[in-house]
Amino acid sequence: GEQPWNYRCPGCSRLTCSLPCVQAHKRRTACSGKRPRTVPVALAQFDGNQLLSDYNLLEETSQVRESAHRLLDGFGCGFEGRHGAQLLPWLSFLGKAAERRGVRLAVQT
Repeated sequence: GEQPWNYRCPGCSRLTCSLPCVQAHKRRTACSGKRPRTVPVALAQFDGNQLLSDYNLLEETSQVRESAHRLLDGFGCGFEGRHGAQLLPWLSFLGKAAERRGVRLAVQT
């Protein structure tokens, strides 16, 4: 509050004047300083920076997905069928056993 603010925290919109103030803010509030990437933005506030951020999020998601495919292919677990990855034999057995008992089991691979 001693100097005019120059910066706005992307994570919580707190106004700060310098790097020491930003660091103190992060320590006091446990703020990451990063804008939540999945929070909806009003159309009136949507600009080129928001578009670029959304594009980068989608690109990163695609890269993670491709990495997961390569990793699972290395273990001999290919991606097959419309439900995503082919289950390991013991997970498939568990799913069938749950189904016989009338339990809906959701397995994320």
